[in-house]
Amino acid sequence: MGEDGENEDGGVYGEENSQQQKQLRESQTKSKVISLVMEGNVSEVLSALRRDGYGAEWDPLLLWVRPQLCCLQTIADHVRQARLTALASVGCGTGLLEWLIHAVAGVSVRGYEVNPEWWGSRYSPPTFIPITFTKMGADTPTVPPTHALMCCYFNDGAAFREYVSRYEGPALLIIGSTDGHHRTDPHPLSYKYVSPWILTHTHRISDSDLLACYLRQDHSQQDT
Repeated sequence: MGEDGENEDGGVYGEENSQQQKQLRESQTKSKVISLVMEGNVSEVLSALRRDGYGAEWDPLLLWVRPQLCCLQTIADHVRQARLTALASVGCGTGLLEWLIHAVAGVSVRGYEVNPEWWGSRYSPPTFIPITFTKMGADTPTVPPTHALMCCYFNDGAAFREYVSRYEGPALLIIGSTDGHHRTDPHPLSYKYVSPWILTHTHRISDSDLLACYLRQDHSQQDT
């Protein structure tokens, strides 16, 4: 106890109260975003993703990265550069990013996830796109070559390499952290020197998040 009899306890209670308020604001933002998605209100969802306003208290369970319109358009442009109209996202989580890509650019999307028990439980956030669930340790699904292959804040490099090894399509997109505070595997630039992939361009989403776009070498050479 502090000399005034309340400083230490007040500090603890103050921290607990501050944390509770933060969690309440995150919950309110999450509920608002879910309602906006259900309404199809893309512009307001993007507003909520901004780091100011009512999106300041963001629940990362909805989406770890916080893209804006320019990022979504860059992703769609890369898919179309590969002469594709569809995107498959492994480890898609709620699918909010993919929902936004489809809503903004009309790109067809599908997601892959593990642990259907979690995503079907009352503790998980909702999912916003069609998702194919796989069992952990089971054979890795093959992403159709008619789809670009994307991962966002993935954390299992070995599993992603297995997806890539089975993938015969022309386009990869990797979104991840570059600041060292969050470990993402693969790193966005992991395939910069990996044949047959050619890094065509990058897009800085934030100070800590990067989008890297790759084309298969033979496909990239067709465009030169």
